Amino acid sequence: MRSESTWHGKAPGRVNLIGEHVDYLGGIVLPAAVDRFTEVTGQASANWSIASDVEGGLAYVRAVGEELGVVPQDVHVNSQIPPNAGISSSAALLVAVAAGLRPDMDGREAALACQRAEQKATGVHVGVMDQFASALGRQGDALLLDCATLEYELVPFPDEVAIAVIDSGEHRSLAATPYNQRRREAEAGDPKRMRHVHSEIARVRAFVAALRERDFNRLGELLKESHASLRDDFEVSTPNVDALVERASSIDGCYGARIMGAGFGGSMLALLDRTKTQPFVAVLGRPVLICSTADGAFAPARAGRPPD
Repeated sequence: MRSESTWHGKAPGRVNLIGEHVDYLGGIVLPAAVDRFTEVTGQASANWSIASDVEGGLAYVRAVGEELGVVPQDVHVNSQIPPNAGISSSAALLVAVAAGLRPDMDGREAALACQRAEQKATGVHVGVMDQFASALGRQGDALLLDCATLEYELVPFPDEVAIAVIDSGEHRSLAATPYNQRRREAEAGDPKRMRHVHSEIARVRAFVAALRERDFNRLGELLKESHASLRDDFEVSTPNVDALVERASSIDGCYGARIMGAGFGGSMLALLDRTKTQPFVAVLGRPVLICSTADGAFAPARAGRPPD
């Protein structure tokens, strides 16, 4: 039995279904919370401390605690989210701590507080997509987020489609890649980079329309188009990832695939016929996380459904 001073929080990781490299330019994105969770317990302490495998975890929990105005805490972390898997272990940790310390907080405000905390902890001007998805995502839905206005709406995501996160085997520190250069070029309005941005925003809208029409093949086509744009116009892919995307897309049951996240290796996203996930993983021969959508830490209760 836990003492009354012990708190508990839980938050999911996330994938960005489509809308890559547009969030920091105020575009629209379509993330979804997924069923890999970080759980935290904590209690007041003389100093901030953490038991966690999350790299930089102490800086994260201290930053979010200070953002929320709480006294130092001793925090223990149990996470199902593998580090560097591309499903945002950092956002899940931040949101889980916020949910434990301030469970009655408004989800939007919690996401913004966690964004500020991550910026403080890392010194990187991160966007708010990851925190929004982890806080406000919902099982059975994707989250259409306007990064300029922070308005959002839930879009039904079909149970028949599985989300696959694929490890490319190509790991990198973003500081050692041209990522910052690509971002500066986009922010400066470079025509080639902006061609990706404008076409990707159009693909987000088309993807939402395909979800509403339950056109799974169209979803896959849009993923493939997104990858081609990220490869050719934004230039954040690699030959190894290109080959893996092509291979994954050719396997029976895969609707389409693309590079995911900042790029230059890392993870790939694929959408699969849920009945064919096992043979897909066997044929691909790479580490794969098969995910479903999940409730965010601050997701509003669904009418007629008891809370978890």
